[in-house]
Amino acid sequence: MTSVKWRKALHKTTLISAIMLLMACEPQPTGDEAEQYVLSIDQLQLPTANWALSSAAIQLSFCRDRVNEALMAEADELNRWRLVGEQSAFPENRQEGLQQLIALYRQHDVLLYQLSGNFGAQWYRIAYRPNQPEPNIIEAFAKIGRDSKICFSSLDND
Repeated sequence: MTSVKWRKALHKTTLISAIMLLMACEPQPTGDEAEQYVLSIDQLQLPTANWALSSAAIQLSFCRDRVNEALMAEADELNRWRLVGEQSAFPENRQEGLQQLIALYRQHDVLLYQLSGNFGAQWYRIAYRPNQPEPNIIEAFAKIGRDSKICFSSLDND
């Protein structure tokens, strides 16, 4: 191999290695991990020592009424269900809505914590680890708002 070809091959290998290293630095949720995070977060009273919430809230309306209906819950209902601390306290049809939140987390790496919801829309804050910087709410809002499953979104930046 000539010196020029060798340098080009080394440069290409170095570039590929750097890209792979950068990708490894951003943990992407696996299928099981994403489902576990969303399901466990949904049952917690947040914030806690292990989880913080974004200061701004995102309002979302799914394009399917069934999903909006499955996620219907007033803030006091959510608090009451979460105080019980187990899935059996939540309505059975909620699982269909949670599957959509799991899909959003897998696709966009945004962990949503529901504040309330009615038939038309739900309000969420982003859950994150307190030892991490608060997620960029504008970036998260833009990613989720462009998702084909979402028909309406707004940002409440208190």
